[in-house]
Amino acid sequence: MKLALEQALKAALDELLRDHPEAQTPQVVLNRPKQKEHGDYSANVAMPLARVLKQSPQQIAARILEVVEWPDAVEGAEIAGPGFINIRLQQASEAAILKTIISAGEQYGRVSLSDEAEKINLEFVSANPTGPMHVGHGRGAVVGDALANVLSAVGHDVQREYYINDAGAQIGVLANSVWLRMQELQGETIDFPEGAYPGEYIVEIARGILAAHDYQRLLSLDESDRLKQIGQLAIDANMAMIRDDLDAIGIRFDLYFSEQGLHSSGSVTELIERLQADGVVYTGILPPPKGKEVSDYKPVEQLLFRTTDFGDDVDRPLVKQDGTATYFAADIAYHYDKHRRGFDRMIDIWGADHGGYVTRVQAAMKALIKAEAQPDVLLVQMVNLTRDGKPVKMSKRAGTFVTLREVVDEVGSDAVRFNFMTRRVESQLDFDLEAAKKQNDENPVYYVQYAHARIAAILRRAAEEGVEFADADSVDVSALISHEEQRLIAHLLAYPDTLAKAAARLEAYRVATYVMRLAADFHSFYHKHKVVTDDAGLTAARIVLIRAVGQVIRNALSILGVSAPERM
Repeated sequence: MKLALEQALKAALDELLRDHPEAQTPQVVLNRPKQKEHGDYSANVAMPLARVLKQSPQQIAARILEVVEWPDAVEGAEIAGPGFINIRLQQASEAAILKTIISAGEQYGRVSLSDEAEKINLEFVSANPTGPMHVGHGRGAVVGDALANVLSAVGHDVQREYYINDAGAQIGVLANSVWLRMQELQGETIDFPEGAYPGEYIVEIARGILAAHDYQRLLSLDESDRLKQIGQLAIDANMAMIRDDLDAIGIRFDLYFSEQGLHSSGSVTELIERLQADGVVYTGILPPPKGKEVSDYKPVEQLLFRTTDFGDDVDRPLVKQDGTATYFAADIAYHYDKHRRGFDRMIDIWGADHGGYVTRVQAAMKALIKAEAQPDVLLVQMVNLTRDGKPVKMSKRAGTFVTLREVVDEVGSDAVRFNFMTRRVESQLDFDLEAAKKQNDENPVYYVQYAHARIAAILRRAAEEGVEFADADSVDVSALISHEEQRLIAHLLAYPDTLAKAAARLEAYRVATYVMRLAADFHSFYHKHKVVTDDAGLTAARIVLIRAVGQVIRNALSILGVSAPERM
């Protein structure tokens, strides 16, 4: 219905502007008025044309109403205020959407963008393979997976990708930490350096390597070879643990991409050589970092990328003093590799502590592929984990934080996934473990799932009482005229728009807030109206209504990666 109204108004605008080829037809945006007496939809299309047509918005709105050809469901339209067009629909005309929902099933809300569809690389999590995932990683993982579902639902071709940071100093620290634990398990007395990784998982990895490999052979190797082998074994063990943790919340990737693979393939070196050939690299000395005394700064000539020519605040080094490539060089080689793999768009989900890194990577991509604001970067704020309002102590297994797996094991995947999606990614999230286990309306996932289970229970009970479920297309739904029924119908109509906005704005949380409101509207309807009544026609209509509500709840929860139980 909304689309039909938008098309009718656009056709009317095109008619009005026929003699004004220089004018651009304004976008038609329909909104739901807050007060029912103002109609079912309101449009502000007259005001943007006042300057072009040299008339008041009220005069332009009157001209629009003279030429517009409304669909049959429109009862009338009036001009309000400074030029708004308020549209009234015939009683229960929008209830026809219920039949559409039931017919479309899990496809309701999904669209095909055809020519507008993009091949998107969505990179998220990308936690260092040096230990278990913490709850902050988990929030980024859930946001990324839900966003991939949203983008796929509106027709994009999305690849989920995990970038394994398996090169650099942190891998050396990991290898040494595991080796020290291996020696300790062999009875050696070891003094652990302050920078070594703590946590029981290091001991578990050391024990696993000792069980599968000859300690004496490893001991006989040159130190660099020994640590290289142990480092790779430790990475493999940690990545197996990370994959298992991700699997526990239903997240799988299409590709795990190795940073070390970039180096070994020569891609990083080739990238630097290309930048040199393009004339955007020079040898120079960077000024001291902000906050550092000049007397404490030792200037060193470095190979620098002119990122300031492309929007960055300072040029960036590509090669370290020891001659190896910087992390930045590897990172831009990685993003350039995405471009070479044929992706139209790159979206990265990073922790908020990487905010300062966005501009430099986007500057590099602007230089390399002439793309503005690529990759799109979502910065996910931290999670404050509490129990009854008090901070949760760090994990013994991880040593420095609470692991994601511990939280999932305690409250369940559904609670973790849904709660992580209830706020914008740029907002910090307070997650109370006890609240996430409550079976009441204080727990958002329970509140939504209970609405679905309640609908299933009503339908089971109706069947037990001998109520026959007529084919939805044959049911007269014009009896659904109460305030609560109309609110539910309006909310169901809004689901496709919610998905579209969530995709366009990269805001998957909108699906969670939508389904919470839908559940609230259903509970309100349930407390005021019986579904099975003495009126067979009304009963049939309300059964169609709640079937449609249940379908949309399932669809939304599926986007969020959350189950829709039929019994609770």
